[in-house]
Amino acid sequence: MDRQDKMVIFAGVIILIIAVAGIVYHEKTYVSSEEIKKNSYRVTWEEYSDEIIENDFVGGDGWMNEYIIEMTKENACIHAVEVKIQWTDNLDFHGFIFPWNWTDKIDASVGISEMSFSQSSSGYGSIEITASKEPPKDFDAEAENMEEVNEIIKDMVMSKVTCKINLSITSKPLLIDRGNDFTLSIVYHYSIPNIQPL
Repeated sequence: MDRQDKMVIFAGVIILIIAVAGIVYHEKTYVSSEEIKKNSYRVTWEEYSDEIIENDFVGGDGWMNEYIIEMTKENACIHAVEVKIQWTDNLDFHGFIFPWNWTDKIDASVGISEMSFSQSSSGYGSIEITASKEPPKDFDAEAENMEEVNEIIKDMVMSKVTCKINLSITSKPLLIDRGNDFTLSIVYHYSIPNIQPL
């Protein structure tokens, strides 16, 4: 084998090495582009409401309770809580014998730390206190799959809140007035995401 044949063989080996390197690089690039391929999704929110109702009694010692509202549906987002207290004075002398109003007054305070909310109110027959935040808005997302979209949504939602309620009563200056029965209603509004590929 002369020198010219050796040069041809050497050149062939070099070309073969370059060709193999090119094929490997192309495969890696193809796999990489497949791995980062994103799909488009549309996320819309459907609103729902549920209610907790309780009947109880508030006297001179006051009344307090806390209600844990936790959503069982995946990625449900609580965005409003309405607390309503209603009662009828069991000893209403207003306009009967005495000209002044001795109707019982109830003071209520509601706290929901997850919503950074705290508010107090007073009333002679009913009290309404509402805590709310901006409900989630529809949006488009680029992701590999629905699981990745769900992970995005998890960072946006609030699926559990604790509603702390305290009641106290200013009753008539009579020994026979022990307090009042009341009805408590907690209406909570939440949204559930609906994911659709585009």
